[in-house]
Amino acid sequence: MVLGTSGTQRFIFESTKRRENVGASYLVTRIEESWLDEALSQSDASRASRIRTEPVEVVTANAGGIIALVREPGIGRALVRAITDRALDEAPGLDVCGAVGPAFEWDGADALAEALHRTRAQLATVRLSLPGPQARFPGLPLAAQCTSSGLPAKAIIRPAPGEQLQPRSAASIAKLEAFGSALERLTGKMGPSRGDTQRSAALRSVVDHLGFRADWTAVVHVDGNGLGRVFQNLPAVMRSQGRTTAEGYTDGLRDLSQGVDECVEKAFRQTVAELETRGEGLIEGCLPLLPLVLGGDDLTVICDGAVALAFTERYLTLFQEYAQDDERVGGLLVRAGEPALGASAGVAIVKRQYPFRSAVALAEALTQEAKTVKAKLGPDRCALSFHVLYESAVADLARLRAGTTLPDGTRLTAQPYVVGDPGHDPDGWSRHRHWDDLRRRVDALSRTNGDGDKVVAGGQAHDLRSGLFVGKDVADSRFSLLTTRLGDAVKDLAAEEDSLFWTHDGVACTGLLDAMDAVGFLAGGSRAGGSRAGDFRAGGGGE
Repeated sequence: MVLGTSGTQRFIFESTKRRENVGASYLVTRIEESWLDEALSQSDASRASRIRTEPVEVVTANAGGIIALVREPGIGRALVRAITDRALDEAPGLDVCGAVGPAFEWDGADALAEALHRTRAQLATVRLSLPGPQARFPGLPLAAQCTSSGLPAKAIIRPAPGEQLQPRSAASIAKLEAFGSALERLTGKMGPSRGDTQRSAALRSVVDHLGFRADWTAVVHVDGNGLGRVFQNLPAVMRSQGRTTAEGYTDGLRDLSQGVDECVEKAFRQTVAELETRGEGLIEGCLPLLPLVLGGDDLTVICDGAVALAFTERYLTLFQEYAQDDERVGGLLVRAGEPALGASAGVAIVKRQYPFRSAVALAEALTQEAKTVKAKLGPDRCALSFHVLYESAVADLARLRAGTTLPDGTRLTAQPYVVGDPGHDPDGWSRHRHWDDLRRRVDALSRTNGDGDKVVAGGQAHDLRSGLFVGKDVADSRFSLLTTRLGDAVKDLAAEEDSLFWTHDGVACTGLLDAMDAVGFLAGGSRAGGSRAGDFRAGGGGE
């Protein structure tokens, strides 16, 4: 039996209301948590059950999806029915579908792997045959529109204390009702650095801050490198470990899935703890960050723009470390001759009022850009791409990158940036595009003199930025003049000797524009982030 969600990103991120985002995220997690537990109890089974002696065995349960073995098709259909009924009742608008595959002989890993493959294909067919969740909300007869989702309103409610009465849809109301329980769950996920009561109260303030007060907000999306390939090759990986039986394959699949889950959660909790220990930009002692997707190898958070880049860099570093050290993940892959697990991240930093779904789409596109690291350095390496969006139009990454590419092919961005050890890099692709290189340039732009004034004044930075869009020679000439005036204080802005640029595969690149965009979000200070971001923006070229 295979069960999963579709359109989860839409369900969570379609609203710009932070309380609804948090509540929707919680409802998705119910699938693999309480709803699954209650469905199992109805079949006289539990998560500890094994198919040799029990009617059901849960293989994996994460990220809104479940894989389970059942002795009889009727038992599988009962599980699907129980969970989808709960979704229809408690999470209207969430698309949950399941399929029960054909019977197979319990005699080898290959037979089980093939059965899982066929059942996943069957699930896709079943999903296409069903009407989408939008069909559950007909526009006739005419009804008031929900002020959040645009769906027909179910009732007029007060979304939060102090707010006006508003018409809201069934989906919106369900998300709002789940908000309190969601905060309790997040309190545990974000770690024990504070007492639970304090953390829960602080998280309410974080939600309000991100929804009403933050100048810049960020969507961070992280995805594992090559984990899909690992699962596709899992039968061969298991055979290399001597796990040739169906039971051995099941245990290996479960161990790998749980290992990745634990690495993600452990890296997330440790990152939050470390950034809170620094004490910068906290809201009532709590990091201004909300994890909305935390399962499988995926992580999606919304946070204050001031902490986004520091959070992402540290999370990638820790995830890579934990995944390589975990015997169920890195140990398994290394023994099988496979590369260890890395991750790629996209960070979209936008104004608070910017459409949330568009910000999520931009973060996902940036993640795909960061996955260049797989081809260049291998899937066991990490990289991140980011973009600070100053415009209000829908952000298409290809258009944004075209705006920073000159007619002669010169690239004014160096993204993605490698995080951690680049490993074997015979072509020198990671040269000048490591996270440490970005930090070095940001530090140079942020450096102050004895009077507390910026060494590189705003006007000088604007002059450099506008020169980049004219061309390499003009930009380097302006940098040479600046070097004459300021000396070693700006030498860290250079890539090659006396030049802001370097060349790889015949293409000239510079990291200065990235540093100018990042300086307001890496130089510290949540409240300063918005104004600093503009310091090196005004007077520059277009995007």
